[in-house]
Amino acid sequence: KTCFYYFHTMHKEGSLRALLREATHDQHIRLHKHPLLATIMQPNYQLGDYHKLLLAYFGLYQFVEARIQQYLNNETVNFSYKERYKLPWLVNDLAFFHIKPIACNNLSLPVRHFPNITSLGQLVGILYVLEGSTLGASHMSLKLAEQHHLRPDAGSCFFSGYGDNTQYYWQQFIAFSDTLSGDIPQCQEALKAACQTFELFSELLDQALPQHYTLAS
Repeated sequence: KTCFYYFHTMHKEGSLRALLREATHDQHIRLHKHPLLATIMQPNYQLGDYHKLLLAYFGLYQFVEARIQQYLNNETVNFSYKERYKLPWLVNDLAFFHIKPIACNNLSLPVRHFPNITSLGQLVGILYVLEGSTLGASHMSLKLAEQHHLRPDAGSCFFSGYGDNTQYYWQQFIAFSDTLSGDIPQCQEALKAACQTFELFSELLDQALPQHYTLAS
């Protein structure tokens, strides 16, 4: 079932984490299988493709984290994102490879239909995707270290995430998100925003896909 289904038919209480996981399951699987991400786990992964991925993520996080910061600057929220900003990690990685993102990232962001953050539910939905991405990226960092000798301080800051504290930060976020459990309007906002964020990830990675890859139909 699509996220649209869950957004319009949710009628019972449950943990928001469970609702988000169920509603975004198909999008999560599709994104996980995207060529720019799935190939990281393959032995012949090319650093040129990694550079394209970093540039794509730079554009994405530059946009999304600006929206997050704008919301948090104007609202009192019992959750700190201060130590979670990931754009600086991407800047560090690109600098390691001597890539200037302002000059090189010519992707056109598909942001016309991506809304401003105006509710706590929207914030949680977006963070669910971003923090979940950090959780998953930590596994990919092991392959980057094994195949290309990349480290948190040498080209793999973003994928290394919070290091040994990654699981702790994830559980912190989940505890925060579940404070909305039972608030159906806010949960609906969270589901919709999570689906929109997954879609933004997919569209941006599609734009960054090198010509030697083809997308599955």
